[in-house]
Amino acid sequence: MNDLTPTFERESGLVVLEGRPAGVAGEAPLTPMAGLNLAFDRADGQLCRAIITVCETPGAIPVSEQVGEMLDRLFGPEALSVVARVVTTPRKASRATRVLSPEPGLAETLSSLARLDAARATSPIPPGSPWWAAEAAELSERVGLVRRAEAEARRALVKLAGQLEASGAAVLPEQAARAARKVAAINAATEPAAAGRLRAALGDAASARSGRPVRRPAVPPPAPVFDVGAEVERLEKDRPRVPALHWMLDPCWGPEGIFQAGLSPYSDLAIRCEGIHGPITVEAPLAPGADRDVLSGYQVRLVDPSIRRILAQAGFTVTGSLAQAELRPKFPLDELPEGWIEVGPATGWHVRGAKTRRIRRALRWADAALRAQRAPAALAPSSARGDWTALAAAAWERCCRDWAAAGDADRAYLAARRQAAIDPGSYAPRAPSVAAAELVYQEPIDGPAYLAEILGG
Repeated sequence: MNDLTPTFERESGLVVLEGRPAGVAGEAPLTPMAGLNLAFDRADGQLCRAIITVCETPGAIPVSEQVGEMLDRLFGPEALSVVARVVTTPRKASRATRVLSPEPGLAETLSSLARLDAARATSPIPPGSPWWAAEAAELSERVGLVRRAEAEARRALVKLAGQLEASGAAVLPEQAARAARKVAAINAATEPAAAGRLRAALGDAASARSGRPVRRPAVPPPAPVFDVGAEVERLEKDRPRVPALHWMLDPCWGPEGIFQAGLSPYSDLAIRCEGIHGPITVEAPLAPGADRDVLSGYQVRLVDPSIRRILAQAGFTVTGSLAQAELRPKFPLDELPEGWIEVGPATGWHVRGAKTRRIRRALRWADAALRAQRAPAALAPSSARGDWTALAAAAWERCCRDWAAAGDADRAYLAARRQAAIDPGSYAPRAPSVAAAELVYQEPIDGPAYLAEILGG
């Protein structure tokens, strides 16, 4: 049972329903509506936390009508009374308040939507792919988030129809056909012509499945294609020329839809060092259709997190499909205890400490490992399943290393357990705490299909 315990933070006016902490891959946040924020475990999908904005007006329901309806559906009819009670109960007695457990079906769909959003932000498939929007529209409509369903369906409609017409819809899996039909249905009243065009493309797919001929060029949708085996080989054999040099393309700092994410943090950026005294060349692949003018507001920099100091920085130049920058530190790199290369805004960007960087990269490694375990067809059509498994194992090993460096033994253990489950050459250590041992056996719930990664751009 996934129980959440409510507490009231009187200073901020928030009721927090707290469950088990998120595990090795961190949280996937979701804001279904103003006044309600949810957080799900990215690895097992369980609801970790719900934060509810309340008002303390005497005699009034402490939440908005929309939030109240969602709480009723998610936690049952007693949810509002539990929230009201924790708001009015003295702080010392609040621990006796009844716990709440989410309704499995609704929690699963909300979890899928949250994890879809998290994957969309870091995937090598650009966030503009209509399949991200189509799957989000179908999930949003299923949980009653009408405005989001309409917005996502509008975003997907024209691109999706064009892609199906160009590539052929006969090979669509059922989940994709269902999402596309939902996009057409949502847009039927406001965009009848485009919705009809999408339905016609889906009708051609039905004709193809029934054996009737479909006259359409079989042109695959544009999507980045990777060599997973080569990625694994680089991770195992390549080493930075300066051992203390690290890098990461953090989605929290980079502009959305500009850079092409790699299969792992290692390949998000390409780093070349010309000896300890030479310049550092940084290359970041650009996403298809990226607005290159946006790059003028971003830069690459080398920082020393131990003293929170910028050691070198440079703007981007564009050569073909690559954004490039050259860093020229003023002293030998081997004098650095630990240096990090990062991409972010040209101004107003503080230098974070080493622990925060390790945590952020551990989460990115976990994201890469989870994606590799899904073996998404559109990213590497010619790569074998074994290559994907090897990439997942390598990513979990590096995730474990970063969690350990950040001082989080529990999450390092969880990463090691996941590595051991798929890598015969590794072993599962003993749990450092009861909480970590319990998280290992937390029952996972099904996630989204990630249609964009199955079908491409």
